Amino acid sequence: MTDPTTESERTPGDIANHLAREIKRRRLDAGLSQRGLATATGYTRQYVSMTEWEDANLPSQELIAAIDTAVGANGDLVAIRAEAKSLRHQSRRRSDPVAAESDSDSAGSARLPVLVSTELGSDRAFDSGSATSLMRSRAVSERSLGSFAAVTDLLAGQRQSIAPDALIGPIEAHRDAVAALFRAATDDRSKQRAGALLGETSVVASRVWSAIGDRSMALTHCAFARKLADQLQDKTMGGIARIFESNLRSDAATLISSDGDVVIGLRILKEAANVSDFLPPAARARIGAEQAQAYAVLELREECEEALVRAQRAAEDIEDNDRAGLFSDWNTTRIQVYVGTCQLLLGQPKRAIAALTEALTTPEGDSPNVDLAARVDLASAYALSGELEEGCRILGDTYNALATMGNHRGLERAQRAIERMAPWHDERPVLAMRERVDSINGY
Repeated sequence: MTDPTTESERTPGDIANHLAREIKRRRLDAGLSQRGLATATGYTRQYVSMTEWEDANLPSQELIAAIDTAVGANGDLVAIRAEAKSLRHQSRRRSDPVAAESDSDSAGSARLPVLVSTELGSDRAFDSGSATSLMRSRAVSERSLGSFAAVTDLLAGQRQSIAPDALIGPIEAHRDAVAALFRAATDDRSKQRAGALLGETSVVASRVWSAIGDRSMALTHCAFARKLADQLQDKTMGGIARIFESNLRSDAATLISSDGDVVIGLRILKEAANVSDFLPPAARARIGAEQAQAYAVLELREECEEALVRAQRAAEDIEDNDRAGLFSDWNTTRIQVYVGTCQLLLGQPKRAIAALTEALTTPEGDSPNVDLAARVDLASAYALSGELEEGCRILGDTYNALATMGNHRGLERAQRAIERMAPWHDERPVLAMRERVDSINGY
């Protein structure tokens, strides 16, 4: 397939966009979903998804070569990428000889995505110009915004596989860079897009601070995103910020601690629900699921069940492209976890066991953090249903996994589950489980 742009009109961006369209066309012709192509290439779905974005930065040579092989393109995709790379280098050499020297596939770690790949793993998905040069020039383009958005999505997805203590540095450094991008924006369109990206990145940082166990920092980041969204009249980001802020405000609803206020959480969720027409299906699903948990805490069974129905309906609308960034771990299986937790809160442990077991054995459930949270609640459900030994075994194994990951929020949840076993504190399984937990904690 030839690029309709004439030779004299071609720019690096034209060819990069042509490459994005060709990747999508070849993938569909090969009968592959983005997830299927990710499996075939050994890269994550987020990486593969970003190669199909127009107005984004050029994917790495290694990634394009892997995709080329997987879809049987016989080198065509590699050739298109090489043409875009060569033309971009020539263009930069004419306009900025210094930048051109640094614009190579093996350039140094001062460039943001290379910094991220060094911190987060060996996959180098995207090339980018120096962030500092971008700020100096105050050039906030669609391409630069797309590059920063790609890194935000990447960092959000890494929440499931990297210890939060290790991730918080890169995410805060990236947030600082996005904030500088927002300040550098001069036209209204760029300001709006950069502001939305800063809000999203702040919420991602909030989730990592929450996992570390710093609730005040987590709340600060969410409140910042909410306030910024309201100032920019960005209803989408405002709704998303409120969803995650509500989760922090009503910790009791997610079995974390007694410090939360479920009523405040529900009030904030209602504000998010008021702009649901502007939200993606995964966000709408989370609103219903969080409302259901809050109602379950308050033992409002009918309201809980109605909210779960709303969540399920929204989750059924989630497509592969929706599962990115803050919602990379959302699907119908995630709703099943909420169903199990709600049944536990409503005093129906056997129903909770059935729902949580189904969620944990479904192939779609590919989120380590969600799986571990489900296992904590499953342990409680087994204990409450009379199967104390099985509950203590699951809780001990899960506590060890959470400690290994450094997920402090998950450990708080597990501690609440241990406290719920107080009625059986003299029973042998509980004594053995507590001894194991003390050993993990170094006591």
